[in-house]
Amino acid sequence: MTMDEGINHECKLCNQMFDSPAKLLCHLIEHSFEGMGGTFKCPVCFTVFVQANKLQQHIFAVHGQEDKIYDCSQCPQKFFFQTELQVGFDYGIDCV
Repeated sequence: MTMDEGINHECKLCNQMFDSPAKLLCHLIEHSFEGMGGTFKCPVCFTVFVQANKLQQHIFAVHGQEDKIYDCSQCPQKFFFQTELQVGFDYGIDCV
């Protein structure tokens, strides 16, 4: 178990709770693709997946930090999905 596991991580978009940051991220990916017919397209290479967790695995295995496309306007952090960036603001997370 990692340090963050077992701690509740709340989705600020729908208030659902998760026991790890990875599960919250997968859930945020699902929010990013709501209303798009149940498919999840990689924002970097446009490969399509039918499960959000498969897209998440693909991103971690194939794409690095330099491929993140959403920039924080307050700090150098970058994100793959706009929902990640928005949730950071919603949480009031301090920029690095």
